[in-house]
Amino acid sequence: MVTFETGCIKMKINFEKKNFDEVSAEALFVPCMKKRIPSWAAEMLKEAGVEKDFDGSKGKRYLLPVPGKTYKRLMLIGLGKEEKVKLEGFRLAGGKAYGIAKGNGLEKCALWVNERMELSKGSAIQAFVEGFVLKGLKLDVYKTQEKEEDEDKKEVKTLVVVSEEDFSRQVREGTILAESQNYVRRLDLEPSNVMTPQRMADEALMLAKKYGMDCRVYSMGELEKKGMGGILSVGKGSAKPPVLVRMTYNGEKKLPHIALVGKAITFDSGGISLKPGKGMASMKYDKSGALVLMGVMRALAELKVPVKATLVFGAAENMPDGNATNPGDVVKTFNGKTIEILNTDAEGRVCLADSVAYAATKKPELIVDVATLTGAANIVLGRHGICMMGTEGSALKSFEKCGQETYERVWPLPIWEEYSEMIKSDIADVKNIGSEHGEAGTITAGMFIKEFTEGLPWIHLDIASVDLIEHPNAYLPKGPAGRGVRLITSFVREWAQKK
Repeated sequence: MVTFETGCIKMKINFEKKNFDEVSAEALFVPCMKKRIPSWAAEMLKEAGVEKDFDGSKGKRYLLPVPGKTYKRLMLIGLGKEEKVKLEGFRLAGGKAYGIAKGNGLEKCALWVNERMELSKGSAIQAFVEGFVLKGLKLDVYKTQEKEEDEDKKEVKTLVVVSEEDFSRQVREGTILAESQNYVRRLDLEPSNVMTPQRMADEALMLAKKYGMDCRVYSMGELEKKGMGGILSVGKGSAKPPVLVRMTYNGEKKLPHIALVGKAITFDSGGISLKPGKGMASMKYDKSGALVLMGVMRALAELKVPVKATLVFGAAENMPDGNATNPGDVVKTFNGKTIEILNTDAEGRVCLADSVAYAATKKPELIVDVATLTGAANIVLGRHGICMMGTEGSALKSFEKCGQETYERVWPLPIWEEYSEMIKSDIADVKNIGSEHGEAGTITAGMFIKEFTEGLPWIHLDIASVDLIEHPNAYLPKGPAGRGVRLITSFVREWAQKK
């Protein structure tokens, strides 16, 4: 038996190399394709006289008591027609399974996946585990009283994956990736009176200490010495001083080197260009880009990926007061370029300017920046994908492939020269918005960041459209999603392997 403990939720994920008939559990979960129910399960349904009640159709499920077995119940979950079933179907099945287990007070559950299918069995098992673990995270952490009907419900303590083949690696990786995403979701939930710029830095320091990574936090005074006018200009209006964080994994080793740069605005009021009150509470989530990359760093360390990764983020709170940056102000950034601030609500890219320019001094082979950068990203792709831009063709293709596998899908946008022209300023090097009317807003924001990459290979991910779940699915409820952790970790592993 191989056991993997999760961190954010009190649950163990076990792998046991044995036949499903030998596993001890309160319920055995079996995902089924339509009209492809395993023969032994079909026989059980027939013996119970309910063979017509379940055929594997998508969304259908059937709970069958099985007296005399080592597992007490058989839980069949329909996936639909095999030709339409993707790995995401197994993630959704994992989320449904956790919900069923929790709802029925089951402490120990098991999973068996049919060998006879076109999808890789190991990948399907990993996807199911991811969905199961992701569903298990509680997001109502600030409630002081639980609902009465929840008080007596038992917690799901164990999921046992059984197979006569060894899939312990896939179970372990699924657990690590989902738990790293849960780590992000839990921190992202914190409000701005808790998750201040300094608290962001403290969380990075704790993460680095746990995994033996090098981490350095630069105070506001040090930012002034370094000439990081972008980060300083965003944080000027807040009583909470900004900081810069640099964390390195495998820093002393000669390995392929990637820089990860995140947006970390702990609250975005819009500054002097104040946002409308409606929806402003969700601006505590403007730190998601940096948190997603902290989740990636955690996953890389847990998986022991042979890569050198440098994480950089400038954490700040964007507030209006007498010291705040005004529209029309000009600031000088770390690499000497000047920015005309036409709208203080386009602050994330101004912080990223310093962070990306600083990351470039570490001479990585690739820079990847991640940010909840533009509301326009939601107009471009809706809630179903991540807007992507970049200068490295092979990396763009790799991200697309990884996005299909993780179901954190990306779509490339153009980087035509005309978009660079749109961010040229009349009085400074660049301006922080391309058009007052929002024309090509997602693209011009990305082109702005490109100005600070020092010509290094670069990928930009605007996660604003996928960061918050408004329409829950089976494994991600309403709230912070942490999307991007599995995508970027998968990409980094593939990228490092090719180097």
